[in-house]
Amino acid sequence: MRKKVLVAILVTLIIAFCFLWFIWTRLTAGSVEQMTADVATEELFKTRCGICHGGAVAEAPSMNALKLLSEDVIVATLKSGIMKNQAITLSDEQHRALAAFISDVDSDDLTHASIIKGQCADEDIGADLTAFPRVDNWGLGLHNQRYYDNIDLKLNAQNVSNLKLDWAFAFPNSSRARVQPTIAGNTLFTASQTGTIYSLDRHSGCTRWTFQANAEVRSALVIGRDSTGRADRLYFGDFVANVYAVDLDSKELLWMKKIDENPNATITGSLSLYKNHLYIPVSSIEVGSAADDNYSCWNSRGAMVALNVNDGSEVWKSYFIDEDPTPQGLNSKGIPIMGPSGAPIWTAVTIDSSLGCLYIGSGENYTRPATKTSDAIIAFDLATGEKRWAQQTIPKDAWNAACVTLTNRANCPDNFGPDADFGAPPILVNHKGKEVILAGQKSGHVYALDPDDNGRIIWTQMVGRGGFMGGIHWGMATDGEVLFVPINDRGPYDLNKDKPKSPGLHAVDISDGSILWSTIEKDRCGTFELRGCGPGLSAAITLTPEVVFGGTLDGWMKAYAKDDGRELWSFDTKRDYEAVNGVKAFGGAIDSDGPIVVENQVFVSSGYAKFAEKEGNVVLAFSIQK
Repeated sequence: MRKKVLVAILVTLIIAFCFLWFIWTRLTAGSVEQMTADVATEELFKTRCGICHGGAVAEAPSMNALKLLSEDVIVATLKSGIMKNQAITLSDEQHRALAAFISDVDSDDLTHASIIKGQCADEDIGADLTAFPRVDNWGLGLHNQRYYDNIDLKLNAQNVSNLKLDWAFAFPNSSRARVQPTIAGNTLFTASQTGTIYSLDRHSGCTRWTFQANAEVRSALVIGRDSTGRADRLYFGDFVANVYAVDLDSKELLWMKKIDENPNATITGSLSLYKNHLYIPVSSIEVGSAADDNYSCWNSRGAMVALNVNDGSEVWKSYFIDEDPTPQGLNSKGIPIMGPSGAPIWTAVTIDSSLGCLYIGSGENYTRPATKTSDAIIAFDLATGEKRWAQQTIPKDAWNAACVTLTNRANCPDNFGPDADFGAPPILVNHKGKEVILAGQKSGHVYALDPDDNGRIIWTQMVGRGGFMGGIHWGMATDGEVLFVPINDRGPYDLNKDKPKSPGLHAVDISDGSILWSTIEKDRCGTFELRGCGPGLSAAITLTPEVVFGGTLDGWMKAYAKDDGRELWSFDTKRDYEAVNGVKAFGGAIDSDGPIVVENQVFVSSGYAKFAEKEGNVVLAFSIQK
């Protein structure tokens, strides 16, 4: 009997042991599989992402910036955004695994961000789209002079020191804030990295309404007006080359037009609205795709497109590079190279109604051979799109992101550079009864061109040394007598290596190009951890009758006296804020778009997260306070 009991106990123990072994092996297998997957994802990140985002490519956002993005945003970037060429061979599972590996945003943060706080009591109460002030486009007018002297202005050199922060609005799930606000009456329009359009009350920052675009919006929202002067539409482009028209009464999409079927096409420069046409500059993401040694498409040519405002139909399209790219041999990894390619357009469009043409600045070629329309100011006929003339200032400039990598340099052209884009738009001004085009280049040079003589160069002045980030980068300003030139001069630059750096603000006489005064910004970065820190002015500046406003790469918003450049006011935007919409808010580098000034208010976006600059996600509103 005892023997039977012992046998039964032994059998029970064996069964229990087998069951526990089964459970343990299943659990262990899952852990091993997960560990293997984690190791594979980490290795995938190192080989596909870490090379650039670890510091090898100056343009690539840092890991601190990437961690601020949600998994969905990262996946969208890999599948259809700026990283789609690098991630084209990866599976959906790998896209999702990489996003989970990179993102530091948890579900609670996303839930919090999706609940819009700070909404106006009623989206239409108090909204006056007819009244002044009016800032309808990026250049504060069709000539891109960035000069605000309207009768509503209550800000001057005597009271600007009384500017105080009124409110901060934060973009959820974003690491940069680069869309310059536009204003209709008491409503401010802006957009986010995730493609959300915001209509805000400019006095309180409360949200009136939102609209969701298909991709990131990088340029200013252009305001359309009816015959009475009332704002009735918003026009803008997105990262994947769609152009939108949104009705301001219904808050609904009127039409959307894909303006270029090239999968690399994008819109960064602000479009211009003139009469019943929209004029849109087309650029390309290929400049960044080149950092992948295996990239071989090279089919972008840069373009200007005109659309009918009523239905978005194409009126004309004109390429910066006339010929289609053809095979030009192999890179050092044996991958085919096509050319000519590139000549992107980063700038806003300048309208010359008297001559019936528009002016635009181009970037460099991505591959060789170089063309005569790279690094040039070009005039197009407004009605037909025909090129009237092109004034190239630096020939044979071929450059792409492979040229600044530490390892992946197979696609960098021979004798590359100097990467001397026209990032700032041409300015059209009437000076002493004569129309003049003023153009600033990343090389540090400023040019005066004659629009009546095929862009003949009247004078040239070297204001800054130039550099990868400029020189003159995003935008100058003028009152018709003096040209105010922001200079960045960040990093080494072989083109003008013997000239000292001149980061800061400079005043140039339009008559002859002579420099009237210069305010050089001192280095405040010290041991600041980001390589992108610098005291220079890369972002566009804005001018009023007595004050010049500009932001620096190290996050300072400044006001300078127009007459002599002395500093009148400053504010360090690199800090945390309590945002009116309840989103975690923080400022960073000021780059790309410039400040907007109306009545007694100043608006500026803070945070860029490219070129190793300090990330941020805020629009800040200041006003004169006693």
